[in-house]
Amino acid sequence: MHARRLTTALAAAAVVLSPTFVAAGPAGAGQPEGRTAQHRAPDTALMTRDVPQVDPPAPLARPAAGRTTSERAARRPLFAFWGSKYNRIDGFAFSTALRGSGTSVQVEAAWKTYRGVRPILPRKVFVQARVDGGKWRRLSGTKGKIGKQHVVARAPAHVVPAGVVAQTVDYRLKTKKIKKGPRRARRSVASKPVTVTFDNQAMYTGDQARFYAPIAQLCPNANIHIDTTGITGDRTGVFSWQNGITIDAATFATRVDEPEISKLGTSIHECAHMKQFYNWGGTREGLPAMEARSAAVFVADDDPAGPTVPMAPDWVPLEHAADCAKELISPERYRTYGGYCNPAEYAAAGLLWQNQQY
Repeated sequence: MHARRLTTALAAAAVVLSPTFVAAGPAGAGQPEGRTAQHRAPDTALMTRDVPQVDPPAPLARPAAGRTTSERAARRPLFAFWGSKYNRIDGFAFSTALRGSGTSVQVEAAWKTYRGVRPILPRKVFVQARVDGGKWRRLSGTKGKIGKQHVVARAPAHVVPAGVVAQTVDYRLKTKKIKKGPRRARRSVASKPVTVTFDNQAMYTGDQARFYAPIAQLCPNANIHIDTTGITGDRTGVFSWQNGITIDAATFATRVDEPEISKLGTSIHECAHMKQFYNWGGTREGLPAMEARSAAVFVADDDPAGPTVPMAPDWVPLEHAADCAKELISPERYRTYGGYCNPAEYAAAGLLWQNQQY
C-alpha cells in the first residue's frame, strides 16, 4: 500500500538489494543475540548537542577618540577575516569534512573591521576553490553574503571526474577591493580555507562498494567512510555532519550470525538520516525544525495486530523515522530501535526517499 507513495528510486533500490537478500529469511526472523543485537545504539552524532561549536569572536574594541594611529594600524585592511578557528562547513565548526561526489557545501568565515563607527564593507565577496592543492580559481556565479558576524556562501556541487578516486577541494572567501578609506588600507582579503574531500563513489571497492550498493539509488551523493579510528564508538554505523556515513566494517565482520541483509540495512538507515539532514536544508540551522517535525510525526505506539518489539531506552523520533524509512526498502527488523511503524509513519518516511520533508 505504501509503495505506491514512493518514486522509482524505491524500486531501483529494491532491485539492488534483492539478489543479496533472498536467502536471509522472512521479515523479523532470526534474532539470536537478544536485546542488544536487536536495538542499535543511537546515532548520537546526529544530535546537535554533541557537535562542538565555537562561539563567534568578540567585537574588536574601538580606538579611543583622538588616538594617533600607528603606521602599522594605518596599513590594516578595512575589512578582514578572523582565523580558521571561526570557519564553518554547513554551519558546523569544522575546517575539514568528507563528502560524496555531487555534494555542495556551505562555507562561512567570521569577519572583522578595525576602524570606524560603521564597518566599511566590500561590495562583493567571491568564493574561490583549488583542487588537490592547485591554483585558486573563482567559482562563477557564487557570491558570499555578509551577515552580522559571518560571511556565508554556498559552493556548487563538486563532481569528481571519472577515473579519479577522490579529490580534495579547498574553499575560501575573497573580497573585492574596497575603494573607500585610507588608501594604504584599501585591498582585497581572503579567509583561511576550509577543506572538503570528495569521494568518487564509482571507484569504491571492498567494504565501501559493499555498503554503498544498497543506497546507490537512494542517496547517490552519499560517501561511505570505513571507520578505522573509532569514530563510530559503540555503534556499527552512523551519519555525522563531518564524515557523512561511517561504517564499522571490522565489527560487522565479527558478527558471523547476523544476516547480510541486516548489515546492509544499516547503510539504508544511515541514508535515511542523510535525507533528514539534506531535506531540511543541509545545514545546522535546519536541525531544530527537522527534530521538531520528527517528534510530531513519529510516535511511540504498539502494533494493534500483535506483539511489538519493545522500544529501546534510547528510542527517539529521529531514529524511529529512519527505521520506518529503512523498512520500506528492506522490511527485516533484525536491528531496530523497537516500536511500531503505523501507516501514517510509513507514508511520512516514504517522503524522505522523494527528497521531501515529512
